[in-house]
Amino acid sequence: MSNLNFIDVLNSDGNQASLTVGTSAVELKVGASPMDLRQAVTMQPKDTGVFWGYTSGVTTSTGTELFKDQFLMLPIGPEVSVYLVATGSGKEVRIGELA
Repeated sequence: MSNLNFIDVLNSDGNQASLTVGTSAVELKVGASPMDLRQAVTMQPKDTGVFWGYTSGVTTSTGTELFKDQFLMLPIGPEVSVYLVATGSGKEVRIGELA
């Protein structure tokens, strides 16, 4: 059995960007690859019809819906991918990675 260690605050680095999402799934990351020491990701859609999931095969039928301006933070490392997909093209999502 392993111990889970939790911290109260993230106390190092972060990156943010605006990601354009359409009907093909795109990975939530700032730049070409996830941050090496990533501990969390954030997302906030600026429009309706955005969904997220853990595989590149996520669809609007299988993903979890995000509501307009809803802020979501997931405590995940760089080995875990999050993908976004939308009901139409040109949906803006503000994203962040925290290390």
